[in-house]
Amino acid sequence: MALINDIYVFVNSEDVSREVTASSHPVEEGIDLTDHVRRSPLILSLTGELVGDGYEDDIAQLEQLQAGGELVEYTGVNVLSSALLTRFTTTHDGTIRGGCQFTAELKEIRIASSPFTAGSGNSAAQQIEEAPAPAAQEPPAKTHTVKSGDTLSGIAKSYYGNGAAYPQIFNANRDKLSDPNKIRVGQVLVIP
Repeated sequence: MALINDIYVFVNSEDVSREVTASSHPVEEGIDLTDHVRRSPLILSLTGELVGDGYEDDIAQLEQLQAGGELVEYTGVNVLSSALLTRFTTTHDGTIRGGCQFTAELKEIRIASSPFTAGSGNSAAQQIEEAPAPAAQEPPAKTHTVKSGDTLSGIAKSYYGNGAAYPQIFNANRDKLSDPNKIRVGQVLVIP
């Protein structure tokens, strides 16, 4: 006697399939090089019988679990707690009165955890935090390389159309300028 979720089944045999996969890469000489080994999911193959007055209901429940992709827990000689019912077949050959033979395959699975938390009735769409808006990027600063004969007022006039706006350039370049009347050829000035 065994259980698939809360459904009693008579199991004649439980076959457990365990496998690993190994990646391999050819090398110049000798056998291939293996650099990664990974365990595959367990597969539990069952054969048995469904009997009793409600065996048709048991078949319907197992079909529903399979079709819905619902997780099942198997408890028999072996125990498998997080599995899918990937194959389920029944045989009605008249040898069992009030029941049938069955075969089933349960495959171990691992479910990724959700980044969402159960909240106060919020839908998943409401729980997604909006990504912060990118910071308003200032356009790249204009620069002016001082040439022979340039003055701050002349530079201000060429960029702003008004030579009297030279204090804006001077203030933006205080780290390079100590006097608005003293600029050097080759200096690179920021034009705000």
